[in-house]
Amino acid sequence: MILDPIERYMRDEAIKQGIEQGIEQGVLIAKLDTAKNMLDEGMSVDLIVRVTGLSEEDILNVK
Repeated sequence: MILDPIERYMRDEAIKQGIEQGIEQGVLIAKLDTAKNMLDEGMSVDLIVRVTGLSEEDILNVK
């Protein structure tokens, strides 16, 4: 199947966007996992906010 330049560009951009979204989701999952581990170790929510960059709400929701 031969794609014209516009179709190829649109396909490539869609793939690039999907990869970027996947990476962002992976980073968020890792931060949430780290926050949960930090909470389990008794660290304060304020410290976890500073270290992970997550919001206080996000951290409190991982409990």
